[in-house]
Amino acid sequence: MNAEEVWAFTVEMYGRDGVAPLCLELQERCDLDVNMLLFMFYLGQKGQAPHSISALENAVRDWREQVIVPLRNTRRFLRNADWSSAQKLRGKVKNDEVAAERIEQELLCKAVETVPAGDPMAPARAYLSPTRFKMSQSECDAALEQLCACMKLSPKAQGGLIA
Repeated sequence: MNAEEVWAFTVEMYGRDGVAPLCLELQERCDLDVNMLLFMFYLGQKGQAPHSISALENAVRDWREQVIVPLRNTRRFLRNADWSSAQKLRGKVKNDEVAAERIEQELLCKAVETVPAGDPMAPARAYLSPTRFKMSQSECDAALEQLCACMKLSPKAQGGLIA
C-alpha cells in the first residue's frame, strides 16, 4: 500500500468543505479515529476493504494513545493561552500532531491486509458502526451520507469520486 498516495487522499478529502468539522464532531462525540475513517474511505475507493478493522485498530492503538492523543490534548490546552509564545508553541505542536497522524497512516499501510470490496462504502460503513461507537445505525448512516456528500464520493460507483 502506497503511504504517500493514502496521505494525499487524506489531505484532499479532509480539506474539502465540511469534512473536517464532521470528522472532528465524530472524534469528540465518540472517540472515532479520523485517520482510520479516512483510511477506510481510501480503501473503498480503491475497491478494497481491510480483512480485519480490529487488527488495524490494534496496530495503531499504542501510537494513537501514546503519541497522537497527548499531542492533541496539549494543542487543545494551549488554544486558550493568551500569550504569543504559547501560540507559537501551539503551532509547533499542531505540526507535530499532523506528522504523528501521517505516521499512523504509514502504520496502517504496513498492517493492512485487504480483500476485494464491491461496495466502495463498505469499509467506511463497517468502521462507522454502532458495534464500534455509541451511535445508532441511523446516526452512523447519516454521518456517512454527510461525509460522502462533502467529500464528493459516490456511494454507488467503483472509484467513486464525483467530478
